[in-house]
Amino acid sequence: MSAQRDRQPVAVVGMACRFPGARDVQTYWRNLLDGASFLTPLTDDEARAKGVPDGVRGLERYVSVSGAVDGIEHFDAAYFGISPAEAAVMDPQHRLFLEETVHALEHAGWAGRASGRRVGVFCGSGENRYGALLPSPGDGESSHRGMSDAPAMLPLRASYHLDLRGPSVFVSSLCSTALTAVHLARRSLLADDCDVALAGAVSVQLPHEHGYVAHDGGVMSPGGALRPFDRTADGTVPGSGVGIVVLRRLDDAVRDGDVIHAVIHGTALNNDGADRQSFAAPSVRGQRDVILAALREAQVDPGTIGYVEAHGTGTPLGDPIELAALVEARGQLGVTAPCAVGAVKSSVGHLDSAAGMAGLIKAILAVREGVIPATVGHTWLNPAVDLAASGLYVNGERRPWSDASHPRRAAVTALSVGGTNAHVVLGQYTPAPAADPRAEATQPYLFPLSAHTPAAFQRLRERLADVLAGLTAGTWPDVAHTLQAGRAPRELRRAYVASSPAELQARLKDDTAPVPQGRIQLTVDLTGKANAAPSLPGLLPLPEGAPENSSGGERAFLLVHAALTTLTGLGVVPDVLVAVGSGIFPAAAAAGALDRDVALQCAVRLERVRDIVLNGGDLSVCDRELTSMEKELAAARRAPLSTAVRCVTTEKTFPAGSVPSVEDFLEVAHVVVMEGGQEAGAAAESREDRPDVLRALADRDSWLALLGHCWERGADLVWDAVRDPAARTTVLPGYPFEPVRHWAVPEVVDPVRQQSAPVAVASAALAADDADVLAEVTAIWEAVLGVHDVTPDASFFALGGHSLVAAQIIARLRERFAVRVPLGDLLDAETPAGMAGLVEERLVSARLYTELSAADDTETMGTFEL
Repeated sequence: MSAQRDRQPVAVVGMACRFPGARDVQTYWRNLLDGASFLTPLTDDEARAKGVPDGVRGLERYVSVSGAVDGIEHFDAAYFGISPAEAAVMDPQHRLFLEETVHALEHAGWAGRASGRRVGVFCGSGENRYGALLPSPGDGESSHRGMSDAPAMLPLRASYHLDLRGPSVFVSSLCSTALTAVHLARRSLLADDCDVALAGAVSVQLPHEHGYVAHDGGVMSPGGALRPFDRTADGTVPGSGVGIVVLRRLDDAVRDGDVIHAVIHGTALNNDGADRQSFAAPSVRGQRDVILAALREAQVDPGTIGYVEAHGTGTPLGDPIELAALVEARGQLGVTAPCAVGAVKSSVGHLDSAAGMAGLIKAILAVREGVIPATVGHTWLNPAVDLAASGLYVNGERRPWSDASHPRRAAVTALSVGGTNAHVVLGQYTPAPAADPRAEATQPYLFPLSAHTPAAFQRLRERLADVLAGLTAGTWPDVAHTLQAGRAPRELRRAYVASSPAELQARLKDDTAPVPQGRIQLTVDLTGKANAAPSLPGLLPLPEGAPENSSGGERAFLLVHAALTTLTGLGVVPDVLVAVGSGIFPAAAAAGALDRDVALQCAVRLERVRDIVLNGGDLSVCDRELTSMEKELAAARRAPLSTAVRCVTTEKTFPAGSVPSVEDFLEVAHVVVMEGGQEAGAAAESREDRPDVLRALADRDSWLALLGHCWERGADLVWDAVRDPAARTTVLPGYPFEPVRHWAVPEVVDPVRQQSAPVAVASAALAADDADVLAEVTAIWEAVLGVHDVTPDASFFALGGHSLVAAQIIARLRERFAVRVPLGDLLDAETPAGMAGLVEERLVSARLYTELSAADDTETMGTFEL
């Protein structure tokens, strides 16, 4: 790693969070500005309704307060291709993190570009308390549960389900996990291990919303109030949450037009070692040293740091030591400039592994927006703290933060039991002034929108329509670019072409249903107007060899051929090219069956014949043209079609891989002559689902509509090729996940948990001969995957199956039918019908073996040759 790259700032280009009282970053910031606290006490009736036992509620030290996240029992398993049965036993921390990873990538405008790229994942979680509440797994399920139970699976799940190819590292340093992940992610970027890095953490306290029991000498607040650095502070209050930031090297983020919320100048990690009273006690020296190390790394003037987001747990021991370390660090550096200190834990609780992420996102928003939120619960400074002459003060009220002399800068601290300290120095991003102001965009753009379900599509469409009202014309291309490259395409799609925010808003409010993916069929017809719109050169290279004075047929051929070639470069792979009349020749050329020049000559000849027939010309010329066409085709090299071609003129279809004969081409010409030059067989055929390539060149709207049509049906478009060069990423609404309940905890949990007996799919005593094998296999699928109404041709993988789920099915098949099916064979079969066939084959073999064994007991077998 070069010294120059080692010191390069890292940009924060995206964020996502779910904290108590906030399901997204925007709500979180609004809550902070309002000075709201979401450490909510429960009444006795509410605690009873949530399952808190009478024996716990009656305890004198029971505190019915916690910072809870709504909806931890909900998860959109189908979005990630996870079966309901697997989702029900997944750690809720993993489920929350997966959904917020998508939101973070969308916030960064990278959700559509991350798949298959060097995107690193650095994250950690709290203990899996959910797994301890579940019944013991039955036979065949232990491997499946083992994967769901292991905390270290967290980054691996994210990398797998989102196809992220960078480092995937589980991080654990208890309460400093989140900032440790940020440090490792930053170092990985600077070492060029990845191009984008996700850093985050999640923690879910279970039982959820139940409060806690405060013990004498413990860190939990007996009063249920968290007051950072306050003289009345008596402890901390637990909370749940998840937070993720998306990081890139600053130069890369600027080059690619990313939204830059803040820049991270430096990070540092250390441990207190043995320099403390006990393993769980903090150390002034260790905390001071990590601050100094981060400042050395950042190479910024420490006097310009105007805000420190502290760990601030509200404990009588921890808070004074943390501020003492900060005072010592500033004293060594000779810094006395005013600097506010705050802590977010009094608003959302102590989020354990995710605590540092709540603080970091708060600090990022503060430097970006120029406002320092109040520290809720702080009134009087702890008398054990001496801030005199240090310039430090605890910020107890919301205040503006502006300093024209330098960019706003902040620091964030996270500390942990066990002594791992983390410190991050970040600052405001100040872009270079633009050379020219952005012109008002008036041309049309393509706006793709997709979702996994119709309901999600409807909500996404409504969300986008709501944000368009405040859009300026200069940022109009940014919306198109962000939807194109910044969102992962899903199954249900709709593409809109619009020239203004108002026009797109009106189209979004229509109740037009999304389009499921399907076959891409394009019409190739040379009889239309052969002129490309002046607005197309930036999107479609003008064909060579097509002068303005060329014949209509020649120009039409060259334009269509150029369009089809451009579509291929954009990622469009048609399933069928629907040829009309002379369109058979550019279709054959595009599909690789004919050389372009030969196809051009034949198309021009056929168009000449068509004109003669339509206008009553000399038919002998037609004979000469057709004879010349036949000779050219006979001499030409013909190759297999790479794409199917359907000729509506002769009502023939040539599948991909076939080679049309000379007679096939000549038949088209003969039909054109016999039909008087009309579009034989095609006039009555609807073109609604097979757009005309030549007509799409009439204007920019039509060309974009053609691209949108192909994308709707599954084309993986190369969006950079149609991007406005001035377009940048912008922040748009995130994906609206479907909140489906996946919760396997019994309603009443026995304090003394018993081993639950595995549930068999069917009695092993049932004779396999009498069983409906397909029905039995289908029942096993439904039980293992947690789905209903499985059809014989259903896809195992589409329903969320994978190798560990298949292992459960193998175990149940062995239990039910006493047969062994290899894992590879089972996965290859893929459907219930295919798996039932495997079972039936082995049952037949087993019966035959039994019969032969019985015969061997009663008679002597003779010898035979193999």
